Amino acid sequence: MLLEARLRPLVSLRHFRQFRSDRVGPEGIHEYQVARRDLASEEVRVRVAAVGLNYRDRALQDGSYLPQMPRPFVPLSEGSGVVLETGRDVVDLEVGQPVLGHYTIDWISGAFKESYHASKLGGPGDGWLSEEVIVPRRALVAVPSGWRLEEAAALAISGVTAWKSLGDLDELQGRYLLLAGTGNVSLQALQMAAAAGARPIVVTSRPALAARLSDLGAVAVIGREGGAADVVSQVMAITESVGVGRAIDVVGGQFLVDAILPSMATNGHIALVGFLESGRVEGDLVGPAIRKLLHLEGISVGSRGDLEAMLGHMDRHGLRPAIGRRLRADDLAEWLANGAVGSGLRSGTIADRHPSVGLPATDSQDNYLELGKTVVIMDQRLAESIAE
Repeated sequence: MLLEARLRPLVSLRHFRQFRSDRVGPEGIHEYQVARRDLASEEVRVRVAAVGLNYRDRALQDGSYLPQMPRPFVPLSEGSGVVLETGRDVVDLEVGQPVLGHYTIDWISGAFKESYHASKLGGPGDGWLSEEVIVPRRALVAVPSGWRLEEAAALAISGVTAWKSLGDLDELQGRYLLLAGTGNVSLQALQMAAAAGARPIVVTSRPALAARLSDLGAVAVIGREGGAADVVSQVMAITESVGVGRAIDVVGGQFLVDAILPSMATNGHIALVGFLESGRVEGDLVGPAIRKLLHLEGISVGSRGDLEAMLGHMDRHGLRPAIGRRLRADDLAEWLANGAVGSGLRSGTIADRHPSVGLPATDSQDNYLELGKTVVIMDQRLAESIAE
């Protein structure tokens, strides 16, 4: 267990540091000293090691997504840490045990229900941007042996979304998969799909990443600089005019109509995950879907069962999420104003002052070439610890 001698005094602390989103905007997150409360019978107190950053967090804070969300709340929906204390009815977790959080607490298994929205962490429920959190037992999953805790903080949203978007892994074996972009969902889908025997094709606006993406399992990398028609032409050449059997679209907008739909094979499946460019499209969406008998499915993360299945798959294949940049909690406002999910920070921001906790400085070109999750380090020694 990871409850070292230096952590034992934390069990008796009366106050801890917590960050809350009080209003929309990058300056709307403020720090508070919070008094501890007693645990309910089914609750667990967790010392937070690291917290993952996602597009959802930024969109919630800038008001482009769910601006009516009631505030205040503790932001950020992914996190990991170690158990400090358990309620009297919690019998399967030990003090010092490494755990990671499940995003939609009430979604244990099966189909999603509308009522589950209220149980999402990081808005509307309190998230992980805090030195410690209290959550129900059902919100926690054990960290696989051998994982660093910062890695475990990088999966509850982007990893599970990627997992759900891939569908039946047995059906992917030997088939082409089209991935739009190199953000966390696409990157984690690439690793998991390649391990399952799929043939991933990655479309990116950062073609300099081609060699690294190939190392992660991509059979081809297509740059977006030639436009949608060029993307379709290259996909068809790679697949010998058959098209891809599955695509994961995190971009949205015209890319869906102009590039993904024409690249699909008959009876193909498109997972609609995000709207990085736009949630609106113009053109013929229905026609190609009917002609090719395509299946379009909206994906919004997954259940606790999905999280556990994904962790099992990754553990069996020796996969780990890539960590791109480590930040301090005090830097979050500047990241929200200037950062890019999964690709570091723009030149002239905190990237130049203290680019990451425990990592050497990087220049703007390195930022452009970054791959992996940006995480906030709440406890550096814990974040670097390895689960036993």
